[in-house]
Amino acid sequence: MLQYIVGGSNVHEMIETAQQALENGCRWLRLDFSLLPQSEIEPVVKDLQERCNSLEAFLSLEDDVDNAAATKVSGVHLNVGSPADVIDARKRLGEEPFLGITVSSAADVPFIPRTAIDYIAVASDNLDDCLEMVKQMHATGLEEPVIAPYSHATALSRLMSTGINGIAVHHSTTPPASLKELLKELNTLVGQRLEEL
Repeated sequence: MLQYIVGGSNVHEMIETAQQALENGCRWLRLDFSLLPQSEIEPVVKDLQERCNSLEAFLSLEDDVDNAAATKVSGVHLNVGSPADVIDARKRLGEEPFLGITVSSAADVPFIPRTAIDYIAVASDNLDDCLEMVKQMHATGLEEPVIAPYSHATALSRLMSTGINGIAVHHSTTPPASLKELLKELNTLVGQRLEEL
């Protein structure tokens, strides 16, 4: 699984970046509208939703349950919030859309509202921190897929060795043109892990 996070304050640049990501094989876009005026969000979502639908790609919004519910995108990713906020988001979205959350500490693992979410993102570029969070999840019987942040400074094979299921890539660290090779490497590593099971 690879999520490509697209953000910014320029509508045209966001759409162009997202389109390039799709053209280079990405099939899960995560839109960060934190820098965009509220009035410009819906047109961007509608535009990219059509592009994603034509390619059977997922489209998620960051921290925007209202717009996600209104536009019926594939899902929402919550970076902040209490377990109660996550449960409330699930109620507002309904059962079908994906709902992912960010966990930034192993101490947060026991409080993850497991029945409300579909996947978890660990928020640390430090491999030891990632490993500790994933170990905690396994120890508590958590079976939801886990994704971790990726940057050029992190070897993908080492990141995958922590037991994660995918990566989240920000457009500011990895241009869309680099995604084709990254996806190829990721798919190879996933295939190797499956052979080992």
